[in-house]
Amino acid sequence: MTRMARAANTTASTRAPRGTRTVSQAFFQALDSVPESARPAVAKAAQIMIRDELKNRRDKLKAAAAKAKARQSAATTREAKGAAAEVSGAAGKPAPTRSRARKRSEVPAAA
Repeated sequence: MTRMARAANTTASTRAPRGTRTVSQAFFQALDSVPESARPAVAKAAQIMIRDELKNRRDKLKAAAAKAKARQSAATTREAKGAAAEVSGAAGKPAPTRSRARKRSEVPAAA
């Protein structure tokens, strides 16, 4: 029971994130334009729609992050394969070395 008491105390003393007040004020202003008899149903439906929209946005962000991670790992795999091919190609065949001939002197030798 002490855990429950602690949880209740922390949530009561925790401040709401920025923008909470303006969003709630906008919600209630919009709710004021609805007839009194329909307000409870409209408020409940709006809360459900908001919850669903937030869930959809989270799912889209998760999907986008997973897609980006898959792309990054695929690119890393391709780079690793390319680097391995270059290393094996260089180790398999040594680079040819060229020897240059000496440059001849333009001054004739004394006879």
